[in-house]
Amino acid sequence: MSMTVGKKGVRSDLNITPMIDILLVLLIIFMVMTPLMMMQHRVDVPKRAEVDLPPDVSSDQTVLTLTRDGLIFLNQAKIDRADLNKLLTERFKERREKTIFLNIDPEANYGDSLKVIDTVRNSGLEKLAIVTQKEGEKFQIPGQSPVGP
Repeated sequence: MSMTVGKKGVRSDLNITPMIDILLVLLIIFMVMTPLMMMQHRVDVPKRAEVDLPPDVSSDQTVLTLTRDGLIFLNQAKIDRADLNKLLTERFKERREKTIFLNIDPEANYGDSLKVIDTVRNSGLEKLAIVTQKEGEKFQIPGQSPVGP
């Protein structure tokens, strides 16, 4: 705040120059920082491994299949979603290696897929392996003919 003493008496004016300087500095800081905060994180997804799995599933391996219709198969047996946690807990209770292979139809409902994965994780399994398909290959339930158009 400044004061001027002159012929007309005492006059006080508000000096806003320092406030404008601070405002401009803050504006520049926000203009520089906003694009940096809006950058998305880059995620490197591993490339698909081209590995041929044997057609027969051995008795010690467990493959959980989810179809686009929401059907669940444990190896080749169709099971109910409500029984999944109990069946997996019983099957893996005494096993040393707690790995399950997930074979999920690419056209399956995403929410259903996550619910199945959560159920698998809650049943005490430590490793989840994802079964992938080669380009152009149709989804197949173990022990059955390919499914799809």
